Amino acid sequence: MSADVHPEATSRRPRGRVRPAPRQRDRGAAFSEYAAVILLLAAVAGVVVVAVPGSTEDLYETAICRIEQLRDAAACPDGEGDGGEDEEPYPHDLSPGYCVRDGREERYGYELGIGWFKFGQQYKFSQEELSDGTVLVTFLPETEAGVVAGVGWDFGKENALATTADVEGSVSAKLAPGMTYIFKSREEFAEFEDEVEAAITEEMNRQMNPESQIGLGIADWLGVYDPPEIRNPDVRSGTISGNADLAAAVGLWTGNNDVGKPTPSETLDGYDLNLGADGTVSYNRSMNVSHMFMDPDNQQTSYTQSFTATGSLGGNLLSARNGVEASWNGGQRVVRNEDGSLASIRYMMTLQNASEFTERGRAGNRENGGGVADPDKEITAVRQMVQLDFDTPEEQAIGERLLDERGLLPPESALDFMTPEGDDLIGPDMDERTGGTINREPAPGAPDWERFLYEQGRVWQYQMDGQSQDTEISAELKLGLQLGASANWGVEERHTSRAEILDRPRNGERAFIDYPDCLSRLQPPQEEGE
Repeated sequence: MSADVHPEATSRRPRGRVRPAPRQRDRGAAFSEYAAVILLLAAVAGVVVVAVPGSTEDLYETAICRIEQLRDAAACPDGEGDGGEDEEPYPHDLSPGYCVRDGREERYGYELGIGWFKFGQQYKFSQEELSDGTVLVTFLPETEAGVVAGVGWDFGKENALATTADVEGSVSAKLAPGMTYIFKSREEFAEFEDEVEAAITEEMNRQMNPESQIGLGIADWLGVYDPPEIRNPDVRSGTISGNADLAAAVGLWTGNNDVGKPTPSETLDGYDLNLGADGTVSYNRSMNVSHMFMDPDNQQTSYTQSFTATGSLGGNLLSARNGVEASWNGGQRVVRNEDGSLASIRYMMTLQNASEFTERGRAGNRENGGGVADPDKEITAVRQMVQLDFDTPEEQAIGERLLDERGLLPPESALDFMTPEGDDLIGPDMDERTGGTINREPAPGAPDWERFLYEQGRVWQYQMDGQSQDTEISAELKLGLQLGASANWGVEERHTSRAEILDRPRNGERAFIDYPDCLSRLQPPQEEGE
């Protein structure tokens, strides 16, 4: 077919019977035609291999579709071949509302313990770059108060080698007021950093030389000096949470442990072999309320409830500890407009596992002593999110019915998508691109929010890999009551290596497709299956 013949022309054929060409001519032309097709297939497949990552089967299916399109423009299903360029724009925005390319968190804190009571503060500074280039900067001071109780046993007191076992539980509450700044780009964030540094420098000068402020005030009045101004945050938030922990450990001690002498835990002449095993289980529930000031004509408020469960196991020998940790976090975020109407609902799920290696040093014993620990973690996490946006009163009514009938649970199709399988706790992985409930068109009679999710819902998933490095210094002293104090600081970085979004509906199904905008700009992307 000539290149300048419109594909539609090939579909118009004579109504009468077309006489076939003689078999001899057909057979004579077969070799050259088939050879051309084979060469064309190889060329197209080569282009596909270079241009489109994916499985070999998908590549050749796409290549065959492109060849068939030369004969019949409708040969490929929607979304395959080159026909996608002629599709009409989809009326709904399906891009992710929050997909993190790169993230970094710095934290500093301390904790004090008096008997059964503990009190601590933690200061966090996080920076996240999103898929659209937006940079989020959050300052989060956190205060914690709680109670701790535990029991312990010593076995083999009369021997030179003693075994200890401890079980400890704690319940605490945390309060965290936060501020978030939103910047359109890294360049805008850099300007903000300069303003902060200038404000800090000016404050230090004012403390050291108060008289200089008179000259700066006059220069400001004359218009020759602009004092640094730190803008107000775009989001102010408050979070309250409750946490419950249960920890258990078994270890070995050695020392001068003759019959009738104090046990190793009561004297300084015992030595901690630090040989044993430990495990922890914790559960956290939090409620966050945030006020957003990005739109002066519609100051929205978000209400977020989240739940976290974490478990860890470890083994130690002398100063080294190796451990693994797995955690699950799920939550719901409801955003309302200034007039109280529903703006959006977002459902979130994160699965994370980490391998940890810790170098520890300690002096003294368990009741009077101190130590230093430097845990390093390698982290892999998979986040899955579903967001519904409501623009009209009819859509808002659908969302309100969803909240009334499902509460904190997402729609049934989203719940199936966000429910982890057993092996996901060992190695978190993203869902398959097709074949799940979230991919299929709802059956007749399904709730209206299921249809709304299928047609307009934003659904995305991405994998982040990262490292965490922390240092903790602790000390214990028993003076009637057990006293303890610790200080910690650390940094964590995460980078997205894989990202997918749920594409528009086609032929009764929505499939996940690659979303390169959310891939890390600081780390090389990970190939699927690694």
